[in-house]
Amino acid sequence: MSLLQQTASTQLKDEINSRSVINQSFKALNLEDNVIRIMKASCTDGTWKQYQSSIKRWIEYCKMRSWDVWGSNLSHYLSFFTSLFESGLGYNCINTARSAFSMVFPTIDGVRVGEHVLINRFMKGVVKLRPPRPKYSVTWDSTKLLDLLITWNNDKILLKQLTFKLAALLALITAQRSQTLAKIKISEIFWGDPVQIRISSRLKTTSLNNPNPVLVIPEYHIPSVCPVKTLRCYIDRTMSLRGASDNLFISFVSPHRPVTSQTIGHWLSKSLELAGIDTKVFTGHSFRHASTSRASAKGIHIDSIFQRAGWTNKSRVFAKHYNKPIDNRADFALSILNK
Repeated sequence: MSLLQQTASTQLKDEINSRSVINQSFKALNLEDNVIRIMKASCTDGTWKQYQSSIKRWIEYCKMRSWDVWGSNLSHYLSFFTSLFESGLGYNCINTARSAFSMVFPTIDGVRVGEHVLINRFMKGVVKLRPPRPKYSVTWDSTKLLDLLITWNNDKILLKQLTFKLAALLALITAQRSQTLAKIKISEIFWGDPVQIRISSRLKTTSLNNPNPVLVIPEYHIPSVCPVKTLRCYIDRTMSLRGASDNLFISFVSPHRPVTSQTIGHWLSKSLELAGIDTKVFTGHSFRHASTSRASAKGIHIDSIFQRAGWTNKSRVFAKHYNKPIDNRADFALSILNK
């Protein structure tokens, strides 16, 4: 038994849970708490929650078979992954468990669990038998939402409607996730032509090779759907409510605290519902699909679409094969608003 297994087994004793397994996997290496804190920052809170869910399933699986959570061998791991597959889970869910095991458990044959040749072969089989499917095969027509928003006069609608409107406009013209919108700070809005919003907080996609996007917000000639006018109106209407908060989006009900990405996602879904779009099919995240699809249909070059949406370096390299000039940064946002 390795030092990691011996130490962790001693420390965990009677009660084993997903959080303790993850924490003890670091502590068993005699790492100091401040070192562990920095290492855990390598993954987002959402990733750690996903890992905890996978480890929880593993612990329950081990208890059913009287296996040692820490002392299992390769056949045990493969048996567990097979049980996930047979329960109906797809590649992405099983791959999350694979990543969690690589992070937490000791190596096998000198390699991390998830990189073992037999685990790799198993995952290729999962892809063949149950290939990942895109969430959406079609997307909604953004003109339906714009037709609704154009009837909402900024100066006359309730703060709730104004909040929905701004969130929907920003999601449409930037193709960004709810998480990005939740990270916008008023102090990071630069009022030029076009308006630019720089995100300093860490995002899901933030990395050395993929820095945070700069959101480009141009003015538009129809005032009722001008994102700049809507942004200014929202800030003015909420200034007396937000206190010391620098976050752009705050709750429209007291005590008007900054909201999470989940709340913004709910606002986006509600906007779709009000526009008559089927929210049983389309969620708030579908704004990225609708936005980029409309930009493509309007003739915006793929380089610009990928850049604005913050997609991967690999995708941008692929886009370069089109060998066309990249459009002006504001063209992407204006293409969404133009009918």
